[in-house]
Amino acid sequence: MTEALNFIGSVGNFFLPIFVFLTMFNVGLTRTLDDFKEHLSEWRFYLRMLFVNFLLAPLMMLLLLQVFTISEPLEAGLIIFSMAAGAPFVIKLTQFSEHDIALGATLLVVLVLATSLFVPFALPLALPGVSINALEIFFSLVRQLILPIILGLLANRFVPGLTKKIQPWIGKLGTITLWIVVFGILIGELEGIFNIFGEGAILLSVIFILSVAVLGYYIAGKNGHDHLQDLGALGTGQRNTAACMIIAANNFSDTPEVLLIITIANTLGIIMLVAIAKYLSRDNEPQTENVT
Repeated sequence: MTEALNFIGSVGNFFLPIFVFLTMFNVGLTRTLDDFKEHLSEWRFYLRMLFVNFLLAPLMMLLLLQVFTISEPLEAGLIIFSMAAGAPFVIKLTQFSEHDIALGATLLVVLVLATSLFVPFALPLALPGVSINALEIFFSLVRQLILPIILGLLANRFVPGLTKKIQPWIGKLGTITLWIVVFGILIGELEGIFNIFGEGAILLSVIFILSVAVLGYYIAGKNGHDHLQDLGALGTGQRNTAACMIIAANNFSDTPEVLLIITIANTLGIIMLVAIAKYLSRDNEPQTENVT
């Protein structure tokens, strides 16, 4: 049974970087540089997102850890989870909520860059003894999340005919790999979920994600529409697991519970936020019909 779960989990992990590349590459294929420039005019929105993601979210986690009593490795994993923002799943959540993915991608880039600057300085204060290579995190996130967007933009600019042919397939493959990743990792982590189920860490993760999503929704602002609120909720609720995993692998390789709770919290977050995004899409006009 354990071997079967491990195999399913390994399938999910294998497809994770493929999903990330396809999703980010598809953003570039379906948008132009002008689309991103247009959304940068919403600078107040991005300042609010920095405030809620890098001040309120970590403070919320520290507050919840005063209420819940959990083991130190799980506590360390959740603190790391709370401090890193900007995940590729934000693009899919933007799509599911029927908003312009250029806005979601612009928010993603802002949060990724801020995470690269914030985490190396803030995390050692919360977890003394943790050593973080800021350049490693920065270049890893740029390579995984930003470079594929640039490649897509270049393809869209210089080979538009080829782009129109491959984009629908890239979009569909991105959606397929999303569900392979979500269910593969979730099923693969079932044994770990059962092992830590009684400690309260999973419930704490759920409360944290929902709480910061609500904070993001109400702090984001409206600007005549609810798209900023929707993206504020989704972009804050979804944390940056790529950055979390780099930190966990470098500092807690002998403590698997740290990576375990990060993975579980991320997977549960995706499931909840997909449902929230679908709910938020009810009163939105479809804007991502070409993204699939």
